[in-house]
Amino acid sequence: MSTEIVERPPQSPPVSPAGGDAPPATGRMSTGVLADSTGGMWAWLFQRITAVVLIVGLLTHLVATHIFNLGHLSFLNIGDRLGSTFFVVIDVSLLAASIFHGLNGARMIVLDYWLTSRAARRTLSLVLWVFGSAVFVYGMWALWPWISH
Repeated sequence: MSTEIVERPPQSPPVSPAGGDAPPATGRMSTGVLADSTGGMWAWLFQRITAVVLIVGLLTHLVATHIFNLGHLSFLNIGDRLGSTFFVVIDVSLLAASIFHGLNGARMIVLDYWLTSRAARRTLSLVLWVFGSAVFVYGMWALWPWISH
């Protein structure tokens, strides 16, 4: 068995369709690629974390409310249950996770299809943070009678 080393002739560097030089294929992302990203690493990470919080929180809420429900459902029974620390933690985490997850998903759709300038992306993010904060405050106001119970 013989091994033979074949030398290849040097190739010209790749050219991008726009006519400029393509970045070298080194296996690593260049800083230009990271700077041009529109979503952001933290938004991507928190989108995944809030997805897990939503799945676990919703399953916990549904199981605790509908499967382990003991007794007759009434306004007082539900009020007592919502006043427990367990349900306060579940409801507040579901509120925060659903607001972030939904608004960040909408942000990513808008960034993917319409907004390209850095100023427009930052303005959109700021508007969504203000809107999300207002919705969170409104949600906490709606939960407050049971939280303070």
